[in-house]
Amino acid sequence: MELHCLTLRKGYLSPELAIGWQIGKYVEEFFDGLEEVWIAAARDDDAVLALSYLTRQHGHPGQVIVPETARPWDFLFYHLTTGTRLGFTLIRQRTRLPQKIRDLEPDLCVDNPAVVEIYQASLNLLIKSVLCQPVTSFCQVRQARCRRLLSKHSSDQQTSCHRCGRPVPLSQAWDIEGDICCPACTGLEPVWYTLH
Repeated sequence: MELHCLTLRKGYLSPELAIGWQIGKYVEEFFDGLEEVWIAAARDDDAVLALSYLTRQHGHPGQVIVPETARPWDFLFYHLTTGTRLGFTLIRQRTRLPQKIRDLEPDLCVDNPAVVEIYQASLNLLIKSVLCQPVTSFCQVRQARCRRLLSKHSSDQQTSCHRCGRPVPLSQAWDIEGDICCPACTGLEPVWYTLH
């Protein structure tokens, strides 16, 4: 019903809207809500709209960011309480129209009902596929624990990051699945680890 309301508000149901909705619902169930979850998306599209809508519906608006530079994931979620990071990478061949259908796009503006019908039928099949299958059928999901070190250290004590080897003050170090890391190696968005 919520997705229906969002579709009515947007005026259409796109594959990106369906993808954002499915991933958002998966994360909501995984973390038992979205109140403590920070969200980033690689592109500002209908998926971001769906994620923003879900966060507003659950009382925590404004927590979706879109970084300005490329990222190695399509969606990233970080749960503050548990320190759990979930990264989602779309499997492109399962989330895009086939090339032969995308090749029809220039002809959609021409008065050719047969082309429009073929294109719309393929679009509907893609949306149905996204909505009827589990998220893991169209995404790779990677999970990791990312927590600030719990012990108090003076600002002059340092260690080496286990991932990149750079020196890092212990007061800024993170524990990533047992590795002591600098903030840059957490895989989190920079604004998140400065606000943590």
